[in-house]
Amino acid sequence: MNNYQNHPLAGASDLDSAMTTLWSFYKKHFIGLYIISVIMALLSSLVTSGLDLAAMQGMTDPQEMLELMKGMAGPYAVLMLISLVFAVLLHAWVLEKPAGEPDFTASFLKKSLVTLIPYLVVMIVFSVIAAVLTTVGLILLVLPAFFAIFYIATVMIFALPLTLVESRNPVTVVSRAFKLAHSHLWPNMGWVVVILLILIVAALVLSAITMLPFTGSFIKSITNPEEAGVMLEMSRNPVYIGLSSLITSLVTPVLPILAFILYFRNRGDEVLAEITTDVEPSVKVEDLYPPVPPGE
Repeated sequence: MNNYQNHPLAGASDLDSAMTTLWSFYKKHFIGLYIISVIMALLSSLVTSGLDLAAMQGMTDPQEMLELMKGMAGPYAVLMLISLVFAVLLHAWVLEKPAGEPDFTASFLKKSLVTLIPYLVVMIVFSVIAAVLTTVGLILLVLPAFFAIFYIATVMIFALPLTLVESRNPVTVVSRAFKLAHSHLWPNMGWVVVILLILIVAALVLSAITMLPFTGSFIKSITNPEEAGVMLEMSRNPVYIGLSSLITSLVTPVLPILAFILYFRNRGDEVLAEITTDVEPSVKVEDLYPPVPPGE
């Protein structure tokens, strides 16, 4: 197993160094990450554009709504599959590209392919855990629910790096994800919360920029219910789909990069311990001389 000890995302010790490392890697490897992100965004937008979300407006019959949602199950399954496949591709690219191997494309695709099914199982397990924790949090209070969401997001962020680097056994990945997340739980959660908040703000700003040519005002589209139908129709506009995909893909690579920064940081002590264990014992002076027979 390649330990990737010299990976450029290894070595961040605090949030400042993590942000610096993330930005440096993002700039250096932007083109490849951006192309993958744009393809994912275009495919996702094409699937969602086929959903008749406007039909749900004003619908009051529960049976009718249930039938409509059943009809959307297939497209949503395809959407989830697209997200899953491209999440694996982005993480594999972040991991393998800096190595600069001549057969990078073949190894990148092979690693992505063998990771896909184990990661799907891992995500199903984490989805169940997330649903349980969030439900318990909502029963208690709203604040525990937010804590549960950020906590499980912190644990889940380790899943793909672990599946790509260490093991394709879902049980091992899940247990190792909890172990690494808890090795520095509060700093890990802090990093994840900060980056997620930055991404949310960035996504809102980028969405406003994307909608502006079509609605005239992003705030108006949000606050005026009459504009909701316009926004739903706008999501089917090919120009909007292309523009939205190009703009939103700017932030998509951030989480895969953060995932490996956290992974390398939290497994650093383990790798150091493994290296220390393998060191040959020091030579003593008495080892240089042959043993003296008893009685002499």
